[in-house]
Amino acid sequence: MSGPADEAAFMRRAIALSEEAVAKGQAPFGAVVVDAAGRVVGEGHNTVRAHHDPTAHGEMVALRDAWGRLGERGPLEDCTLYTSCEPCLMCTVVIAQMRLRRVVFAARGTDVPGAQRLFDADLAKAAAWIDGRPGWRAVEVEGDVLRDEALAVMRLFDWL
Repeated sequence: MSGPADEAAFMRRAIALSEEAVAKGQAPFGAVVVDAAGRVVGEGHNTVRAHHDPTAHGEMVALRDAWGRLGERGPLEDCTLYTSCEPCLMCTVVIAQMRLRRVVFAARGTDVPGAQRLFDADLAKAAAWIDGRPGWRAVEVEGDVLRDEALAVMRLFDWL
């Protein structure tokens, strides 16, 4: 199991990936998938513009990478997703469907300039809804981890 130092290292990697995204003209979102043994099994950053794919959020890219590396979906259930920003509603649905154990994020969705929330939903509200559904696995959520570092990268991106 990972400790606080590992947690910070995983989040710093997600933030570094968000910085890579900015350097490539992509929105500043990066994510890392870590298994129960503390190994990085997937990572990625936003590639929406590069791939003309509105689903290519950092979390989605990292989850696709993890599933590809693991070869099957089952092991993802014991993983934690570290992401530079609170997942949007689309990513939250996928996180729930993949039955991830835990999500740790840095910046909040409300920190994204011009962001509009569908149903005024955030990850915490969605997780509470998921947790109350029979047959759905509860999702542990921790936010604001290294938030200032993530916000510094977000300021590097031209949001226009």
